[in-house]
Amino acid sequence: MSTRALVACVLLLAATAATTLLALMTGKVGYSPGEVLAALVGDAPADVELFVVRWRLPRAVAAVTFGAVLGVAGALFQCVTRNPLGSPDIIGFSAGASAGGVAAVTLIGSSFAVVAAGTLIGGLLVAALIMLLSRGGGTGGFRLVIVGIGLSAMLVSVESWLVLTADLDVAQVAALWSVGTLNGTSFTHSGIAMALGIAAVVAVIVLLSRRLTLLDLGEDLSGALGADPLRTRTVAVLAGVLLIAIVTAAAGPIAFVALAAPHIGRRLAGMAGVALVPAACTGAFLLALSDFVAQHALPGRMLPVGVVTVAVGGLYLITLIVRENRKGVL
Repeated sequence: MSTRALVACVLLLAATAATTLLALMTGKVGYSPGEVLAALVGDAPADVELFVVRWRLPRAVAAVTFGAVLGVAGALFQCVTRNPLGSPDIIGFSAGASAGGVAAVTLIGSSFAVVAAGTLIGGLLVAALIMLLSRGGGTGGFRLVIVGIGLSAMLVSVESWLVLTADLDVAQVAALWSVGTLNGTSFTHSGIAMALGIAAVVAVIVLLSRRLTLLDLGEDLSGALGADPLRTRTVAVLAGVLLIAIVTAAAGPIAFVALAAPHIGRRLAGMAGVALVPAACTGAFLLALSDFVAQHALPGRMLPVGVVTVAVGGLYLITLIVRENRKGVL
């Protein structure tokens, strides 16, 4: 990693830490930085520890972790597709996980295990279908993107139908979940299972990182250097789908972080090609900041974080399309 990239990652981590500290300090009951730090080390009154450690800390940790995971997933898909719009939000992988989760909530139940199974099955089935329909164009290029966009539109309609035909109470739960929210996040056994799952997938990605870098050299050269492009892309897609499914199971579909984080991370780090660490650092900061805005933008009302990421991400997508169109890429 270059000096510029290292400095960018350190600054992003510092900004993320500052945003997280601000989130722990701010709320209906405010605390000073000293009180927050005392609560974190277990040297604070019971009421301070309750607010900071048990109520606010799990949400702040989830925002940072999920943002980093979404950043890595976005970098993987942009590498696989070799397309600036190669994001799980655009291609349809997130829509598959989301549709699976909504189906699980409306048809079976809303327990974490059921929703997690639904998002994983939905994500993997849609990934397999997208890769099958884009066969002939490989697992990269515009064919995969176009097929994914079409399936994503269909899955949104399926989600709407499931919500409209469900009982009112179930429909409300499904509708809130499908927006993307960190409300009610806590440290539980399911959180430990998610952390282990994320760690396992990230370990696979680290082992795959050299081959992902070789993909930028083209099919023939990367194959000659031992990357095996088809196998590398397939494993990368599966790893990305698993990451998206884990985050979606816990918080619902949080849009556009996976699209924006890799682009911003590469620009800040001055890197070309796969930039997994800058993407993770950028994603952590973006989601931590978005969740802080979601909690405090409207007095007395807490927004789902997905509302904020969609609003900001939509503007970023338009900017990206205009810029790439000027370059002749799109």
